Amino acid sequence: MISSQSNIVWLPPSGGQSSKSIGRAISSGLEEILVWDIKTGEIVNRLRDGLTPGASNASTSEAPSPITFLEYFEATNIVAAGYADGSIKIWDLTSTSVLISFQGHKSAISILKFDRSGTRLVSGSSDSSIILWDLVGEEGLFKLKGHKSQITGLSFLSEHEHESEDDMEDYLLSVSKDGLIKLWELKSQQCIESHLAHSNECWSMGINKAKNVLITSGNKDQVKVWELDLTQPDTKKIIEKGSFEKQSKSRCNNIQFRTLKNALTPVELFFLQNTDRTIEIFRVRSEDEIKKGITKRTKRLKDKGYEDEEILQSLRESEISMMITPFTTLRTTAKIKSCAWVSKSNKKLDLLISLTNNSIEYHNIPVPENVKKAQAADLHSVKQHTIDLLGHRTDIRAMDLSSDDKLLATASNGELKIWNIKSNSVIRSFTLDGGYALCCKFLPGGTLIAVGFKNGDLELYDLATSSLVDRVERAHDSGSTSSSKDSDDNGSAIWSLDLTPDGKTLVTGGNDKSVKFWNFKVEQELVAGSSTVISKLKFVHNQTLELNEDVLCVRISPDSKYLAISLLNNNVQVVFFDSLKLFLTLYGHKLPVLSIDISFDSKLIITSSADKNIKIWGLDFGDCHKSIFGHQDSIMNVKFIPESHHFFSSGKDGLIKYWDGDKFECIQKLPAHQSEVWCLSVSSTGMFMVSTSHDHSIRVWEATDDQVFLEEEREKEMDQLYENTLLESLEDDVRVEEGDENEDNDESTKVTRQTMETLKAGEKLMEAMDIGIEDIEAQEEYEAHLKSFRNKKSDVAPIKPTPHSILLAFRVSGQEYVLSVLKKIRSAQLVDAMLVLPFSYTLRLLKFIEVWTNAENVTANVQNMSLLCKVLFFVVRSNARELISQRDPNVKNQLIKVKLQLRAALSQTSETVGVNTQALKFIKQQWKLTHETEFIDEAEQRAYQDKNSVKRSFTTI
Repeated sequence: MISSQSNIVWLPPSGGQSSKSIGRAISSGLEEILVWDIKTGEIVNRLRDGLTPGASNASTSEAPSPITFLEYFEATNIVAAGYADGSIKIWDLTSTSVLISFQGHKSAISILKFDRSGTRLVSGSSDSSIILWDLVGEEGLFKLKGHKSQITGLSFLSEHEHESEDDMEDYLLSVSKDGLIKLWELKSQQCIESHLAHSNECWSMGINKAKNVLITSGNKDQVKVWELDLTQPDTKKIIEKGSFEKQSKSRCNNIQFRTLKNALTPVELFFLQNTDRTIEIFRVRSEDEIKKGITKRTKRLKDKGYEDEEILQSLRESEISMMITPFTTLRTTAKIKSCAWVSKSNKKLDLLISLTNNSIEYHNIPVPENVKKAQAADLHSVKQHTIDLLGHRTDIRAMDLSSDDKLLATASNGELKIWNIKSNSVIRSFTLDGGYALCCKFLPGGTLIAVGFKNGDLELYDLATSSLVDRVERAHDSGSTSSSKDSDDNGSAIWSLDLTPDGKTLVTGGNDKSVKFWNFKVEQELVAGSSTVISKLKFVHNQTLELNEDVLCVRISPDSKYLAISLLNNNVQVVFFDSLKLFLTLYGHKLPVLSIDISFDSKLIITSSADKNIKIWGLDFGDCHKSIFGHQDSIMNVKFIPESHHFFSSGKDGLIKYWDGDKFECIQKLPAHQSEVWCLSVSSTGMFMVSTSHDHSIRVWEATDDQVFLEEEREKEMDQLYENTLLESLEDDVRVEEGDENEDNDESTKVTRQTMETLKAGEKLMEAMDIGIEDIEAQEEYEAHLKSFRNKKSDVAPIKPTPHSILLAFRVSGQEYVLSVLKKIRSAQLVDAMLVLPFSYTLRLLKFIEVWTNAENVTANVQNMSLLCKVLFFVVRSNARELISQRDPNVKNQLIKVKLQLRAALSQTSETVGVNTQALKFIKQQWKLTHETEFIDEAEQRAYQDKNSVKRSFTTI
């Protein structure tokens, strides 16, 4: 997998790379983040979170969620990855680990953006909501609801762009597929402006460096230009300037600006990345150029006799064409998925492009000396690097393992690759002239591969010489016998091929209603133009078995006694291999059988069909032992494990299942692929298995020493089902409550998303509070007894209470233990964990906050002050109605006491922080005085002075 559905991001070279390196590329490989060296085309790093999917101790029995969007922040070297299930993970590239995980969206993340300080992240999703995340506090600040469809563009804005990095941006701009462009004020969390950008979907948005020009794209060739000025009053901050048309008629998915240093004046460019094979690059003219253009046009129109009003009208109409001019168009070999500027040098114009055919390209556009006078037709991009070796361009439809289990062959449309299983690297890559490969097989020895094609060709490749050894054109010829739709140029597709155990005969089944038998013969051949004779292996057609239906699959039994043939009429015929006489016909499937396999002892035969069933038959009498409803869609493959009656099945539902063929039970489900699993191949030892899918990935599964207990597997599935329904019901409850409260359809809401982790965190907190409150009450009771005993009110001496066994083990008091449990809850999950607390536990929590902030404990808990305040404010806000309706003077006094304690502690802490901040600022100022000097380029300075000086000036000699 080279690049899946997410965007591509360019990274500067790492410390280990040479200074001449052109950098790295980050792409998504389904659930992994892949870091590539662009020059060598090798993987530098693979970032994967969590256990391997399908592992026996994996947390979930579902396939891992693929990455849908990536965003990089250079200053701190972190990457934000958005996933298809709505989660967001912040990765640290230095340590290759996950720093923070966020849960808040209900569907796939469509866009992510960091603010200029890298401390806040904004995310847009297909569920039409926008969430602002705080990376320091590790929590969701608020959710903005205003759009009605998927968010396609986001950007932070500030009224004064030259402010320092420490100042937060106050505005957020968003566009969505509902066609609206919205400006949000982050302080008030409200939308202050809405404009209809496009009458249909709005697909992307780009803002220039100065943050005063905005470009949006709609369906097909519509592109609009907007003027941005946040100093203007509301409703006038965004003004539509006009629209222009691009060359391509397909929609534009991405717009990015780039400033190019050319001579002395910077040139502003932007690209429009279309869904077809083009990227159109435009140049934004400078103010001086526009003024000159206006002067020329006004003069020309006056000469033609136009009046002032007509001239103004004409200038207004041509405003956009004078401002934006085409620069060049870049064309690629396949459709473009995503694109990014390479910002290594300000004087070079490079683009990193990921294509829909699972490859990455690096293009350079030679920059002319005078950019302003360059014509679009004269500029052409140069493709400098391609990353395409470690993956196929199209779906892998055929696969086979060599007899020694060291090599793997995968074939797709026009491509055959040989992989080393141990190193996972490609060792040979062939271009297939025959076109679409449907089946392939290693011959004994592991150096020759036979490949069958959709057009009926049969080819033999040699790995040692990397050459085509023999080719039989139209090995299965449709002629006039077949009217099949799959026939291609009078050839019939070879759907299946198999090899006899002795490796001497190859059997092929095709669309021409026949099974053909081929032998191998070494022939002496003259080399053209010389007298040298070389030995070549050739296919020799031996025998043909004519049938009355198209053949979909052929399989020879391990004892070479039987040949099983699957036909298009849903039946499987078993014939004797030597005489080709009919032995058995297996009836029962309702749709054609797509795959057959025979066990090592030639006693069982399994068939899988498009009717979603697997049938296990006895090969002695042809009786059906069991019919299993195996998958939710067509079952493409079944494969026995050597020396056993266990087998694997894979289907179009993306699942691979491991079955016991004697007890007819599913042992394990292996979820990992995102879409249809086309091929399976099991090693000769049965210790590993390989699968390929429509998602382009090749996955290798290994047998472990762990024992699998079927009851545990079923329990795990039931738990998963129960957890999912529980979380859904909780989400529904929260939504109903929000509906009651937010009658006025509030645009800003809290960020909450219940997960199993938050539920477990809430339960742990309740358990800790049970232990803690028991300890505190026992302690208070003991102190009261002790007081009365000392005052001679009681004659019995109190016995000191024995703490709970957990408190004794940790050697802490009850209140310390509860605080430690509270601190262990991740900041992002704290609010969700407290949502599940019943009201009785809320009152207990208030009691603990009173204890934590009293005079004895407040100094020890100073560093936890922000956590305590966060808990207190949430508890009071979410339970305000219940607390008021209690009318309990104890609760009221408790809250007043907490308020006084907290205020005193906070005022003291804020003074300390203030003093420290000022001291740090002073140290920074002193350091700058001694370490920083300002560099001024003399040539630039003189050019600037000459431009701004009076016309008549004296030259210094």
